[in-house]
Amino acid sequence: MSEHSLVKPEGADSRRDKRSRTRDRILDATYRVVRTHGVGAATTKRIAAEAGLSEGSLYNHFPDKARLLIDLVLERLPGIREIFARLADDAALPSLESRLTAALVDMIAFYHEAQPILGGIAADPELLMKSRERFAEASGGPQRAHEKLASILAEEKARGRLAAGADPQALASMLIGACTDYALLARILGRHPHGLPPRQYVQGIMDALRPALFA
Repeated sequence: MSEHSLVKPEGADSRRDKRSRTRDRILDATYRVVRTHGVGAATTKRIAAEAGLSEGSLYNHFPDKARLLIDLVLERLPGIREIFARLADDAALPSLESRLTAALVDMIAFYHEAQPILGGIAADPELLMKSRERFAEASGGPQRAHEKLASILAEEKARGRLAAGADPQALASMLIGACTDYALLARILGRHPHGLPPRQYVQGIMDALRPALFA
């Protein structure tokens, strides 16, 4: 027995890697099932079959369907954390308006993917209750996007890039509301709302806000 094995059992890393790969496999399968069949039909039995696992194996990684769906939102949808990271990044010193425009276009894509899952959860009382518990446990939830955007806008205001009279919280709510509205209409209608692709839609919002908000 090596000195190393006295500290860490041989094979411990490989077991953790295997568990992580299986968890990823389940989340990927969940995403495929939800996109194809919807949240209501995304049973753990169907997800396990899609992942090529037994239903019991799925429960070794996720205690229930709610935990699985919320972790899917937190970990697998287009990265909203990355969107905010790019928005806050001053390395290239682009204008706030150009960075905000790019962020809102990306947020439309995020909400387009997230809404069917979140809507399915909201429509199921049991899933909703368990999801609230999971969001609290993860210090997350849909409100975090509003809070993060408001925080970034407050920093931009302090730097003099946002008009002195602008309200970061109200602006964040308005901008995210515009993104979620567009994403919902696009999914329901199956086309660009108002005949406007996302970037053109966002540019219209920026044009309307520019005189009042951008320093």
